[in-house]
Amino acid sequence: MKIALKINWVLVILLSIATGAFKLSQQPEDIELFSAIGMNATATMILGAIQLIGGILMIPGRTRITGAWIMIPTYVLASIAVFANSMLVFGIVSLLFITMAYGVIHMEKNKTLK
Repeated sequence: MKIALKINWVLVILLSIATGAFKLSQQPEDIELFSAIGMNATATMILGAIQLIGGILMIPGRTRITGAWIMIPTYVLASIAVFANSMLVFGIVSLLFITMAYGVIHMEKNKTLK
């Protein structure tokens, strides 16, 4: 279980940094995706910066929980955008990202209890 939680942690970091960088690069697909929920290119770029910061904060142990808590609402917002674009399968998969970020919080809280 310990290994699975560490793999999850690494995957969430990579996912957070990658999605943040993708939004910061102002990809037309991402701008279009988020425009369905009223976000313009600037708002999408700000979301990307927040995701990048959240991903970086999850690397060191002392800021890991903060980084994960930052990522959860960004993943919720992204899931809403995906569902708003009628991408049902990807929307369901994107809900997994929220669970994965919570898994990082769970992993860190269990570390402090031991």
